[in-house]
Amino acid sequence: MENLKNTPLLSRHQELHALLAPFGGWNMPIQYEGIIAEHKWCREMAGLFDICHMGEFLFKGDIEASGLEEVFTFSVKSIPVGRSRYGFLLNENGGIIDDLIVFRLGEEEAMVVVNAATIDNDFAVIQSRLKQGTSFTNISTATGKLDLQGPLSRQLLAEKFGPELAAIPYFKFIKTRLLGVDAIVSRTGYTGELGYEIFLPAEKVAELWDLLLADQRVKPAGLGAGRAPSGGRLQPLWKRY
Repeated sequence: MENLKNTPLLSRHQELHALLAPFGGWNMPIQYEGIIAEHKWCREMAGLFDICHMGEFLFKGDIEASGLEEVFTFSVKSIPVGRSRYGFLLNENGGIIDDLIVFRLGEEEAMVVVNAATIDNDFAVIQSRLKQGTSFTNISTATGKLDLQGPLSRQLLAEKFGPELAAIPYFKFIKTRLLGVDAIVSRTGYTGELGYEIFLPAEKVAELWDLLLADQRVKPAGLGAGRAPSGGRLQPLWKRY
């Protein structure tokens, strides 16, 4: 039997009677009330996703001298501080190992966010391409991640944590303090709706989850809740996550 990992929110999902299923080596909530209902709520209100299974790596050092510029399908150095960029990690033949997002945290600091099933391999591949003396750390276990997605997400976060969150443009983020700890709030997501990704210490995820769900405008959404393209067909989010 597969030895699945659990996010810090397992007990919350069980209390909500979520349908849990293996995904990328993790025991993840696929739906609560139902995929269609959660999809609709995310389109009209705000859906809250547990995305703690995603991987995060922290880079510190000289971006050019370290070899980081040669790792992805885009230039990390050209990303302005406070912005992020989507792209790919490739193998020696140009094949795709994983898709990912790099967040430029500072002049010599970046966070790489990768998919759950490929965390260990992605870290090993990137580390093997960096020169010695560079700081590159897998912070996945210590990092929690919640996605608040939907047309009311901006209003909700601004009301609860301050108006500065409402001013974040698409694919830009800010470092801030939430619940007394350092956090990153990013105007990114994969639902196709207005939404935010929130990174904070794993031990604070449950508190943030409870706070957001206490608002009647927010409902939990499983990875099965998807995005409807122009054709109107439901496509599950969890294919990306």
